[in-house]
Amino acid sequence: MCDFTVYVKNADSEEQEKITRNIVGAIKKDNSVTLMDVLGNSQVVENVYIESVSTMKQELILRKLS
Repeated sequence: MCDFTVYVKNADSEEQEKITRNIVGAIKKDNSVTLMDVLGNSQVVENVYIESVSTMKQELILRKLS
């Protein structure tokens, strides 16, 4: 199974903060992303967009909106 570690970057910086791991799904809606883990739990991250997804690194990068 391919699960992801999720990081958030500030709108004006390249620094990133790890917010969660073991994520298997992500749904973008308006200015939020809902993340789902392997146990079926979900977490909503507000005021972000998906910047990149890498299956090789198993990471999902979100960036805060300015």
